[in-house]
Amino acid sequence: MIRRLTSFFAGVLTGGVLIYMAMHYHVVHANDGWHLVPKVDGQLTNTFVDIRDYKISDWAQHADIAAALVNANRRDLIDSAVNDTFNSGVDRLLNRETR
Repeated sequence: MIRRLTSFFAGVLTGGVLIYMAMHYHVVHANDGWHLVPKVDGQLTNTFVDIRDYKISDWAQHADIAAALVNANRRDLIDSAVNDTFNSGVDRLLNRETR
């Protein structure tokens, strides 16, 4: 009986910690690795975000993530994603011209 109660309370504690983390932090997967960024508002949306292939239109659709990155002084992650998009566009343009 004690073992069951211990397991139950361990599960409740683990679930509570996971919900708290999901409501207060974005887990951001960027080109340089994983980042834990505080959310601007406590919601369960966009807990995990992969920004490696984000384009400018994606940032416009996910303004809450951009705001959280700016508030956390991680604007470099936004700049890196935008620069990668720009560079790939220029590369495609140059490849078309050289053909």
